[in-house]
Amino acid sequence: MEIKKVAGQPPLAVVCDLDGTLVWQGQNQPTDRTLCCFEALRRRGVLIIVATGRIRQLVPRMVEPLADYFVCGNGGIVLDAAGQVLHQTSFTPELVEELTAFSDKIGAALSFSFPSGYGVYRDFERVSEMYLSCTDRPLPLQDESHLRDRHLKEAPFSSFLIGNEGRVYSYLRRQPQLQGARQWEDHFDIYPVATTKAVGISAVLRRKGIDWAQVAAFGDSPNDLEMLAAAGMGFAMGNASPEAKQMARYEAPTVWEDGVAQVLEQIYGL
Repeated sequence: MEIKKVAGQPPLAVVCDLDGTLVWQGQNQPTDRTLCCFEALRRRGVLIIVATGRIRQLVPRMVEPLADYFVCGNGGIVLDAAGQVLHQTSFTPELVEELTAFSDKIGAALSFSFPSGYGVYRDFERVSEMYLSCTDRPLPLQDESHLRDRHLKEAPFSSFLIGNEGRVYSYLRRQPQLQGARQWEDHFDIYPVATTKAVGISAVLRRKGIDWAQVAAFGDSPNDLEMLAAAGMGFAMGNASPEAKQMARYEAPTVWEDGVAQVLEQIYGL
């Protein structure tokens, strides 16, 4: 949808998902056009928030210096540009152990996101192959499949599971403390029910005195629904899931058409 005019002041904050919004599989950095938009917004004092299922260490290296805050693990942890943790919602040890037992039962690959990096509790090769396909940065990934005790020393804030969709959905319906967002076939973000990107973003907005009505948000997946609904200008990408398109007020062009850049140029007259 074309945004020809913004009544009043343009949004004070821009929130962007990464995968499927700023980058796509095989393209590990946003385009120069998008990066130029972010640089221009920074000069105008617009707050830039990255909201992603990834950990901070896997934010694209060209994006990292342009963002003011990082909402990672789908809202499980929020960090400022200096790396200070502002908010965290963690798995309990019992939930980690239950999810691990479920992954063993169905033969699923499983990793957990910790503040210091990823820990793989089952099928290291499969998980590392998946993560390597979406980054050109050193991979902070440890094989924890033998001891499986890292969660007792460092609480994880999200997890990623690769397994049969039907069995995963059935499990989540029976487990009221966890929720999942399908990324693509058999690939799921799994995180505590109290965790959403919108919750993490709200922690930043309160800190900066910005209302959701003054936010432009961009996303493409089920894990973006809450932030797209809350934002004064919520944009689902042209390649977004049907749920995201239904929830958002507006639709941007696809990620491979530089959809975020196209919209930002119109909103801010760049």
